[in-house]
Amino acid sequence: MPDEQQEAQQMMMELQKTQQQLQEVAQQKQETEMDLQGINKSLDELENSDGEVYRQVGEILVAKDRDQLEDELEERKEDLQARKKSLDKKEDKLEEKMQESQQMFQENMQ
Repeated sequence: MPDEQQEAQQMMMELQKTQQQLQEVAQQKQETEMDLQGINKSLDELENSDGEVYRQVGEILVAKDRDQLEDELEERKEDLQARKKSLDKKEDKLEEKMQESQQMFQENMQ
């Protein structure tokens, strides 16, 4: 009986660990999506406006070449999209692991 209890406790700890990892990935994914929205908004503004452009560096705004800034934003966007894709895969794997662990736990409790 103690071995079964210990095994159940270990499974429960594994479930909690996986749940925590899922929450962390979800938070990272949300932050990445917010960053992507900001980049997209900046790119839209660049496309729809004329004149000088500035980039915030610390507490000041610095004049920046429009094409260079657009290239930097596009590169950042690509990086964020790759990160989001990676986080999506990680989230899928963790959800799958969570379902398997829950199923094993339920089978063990019967």
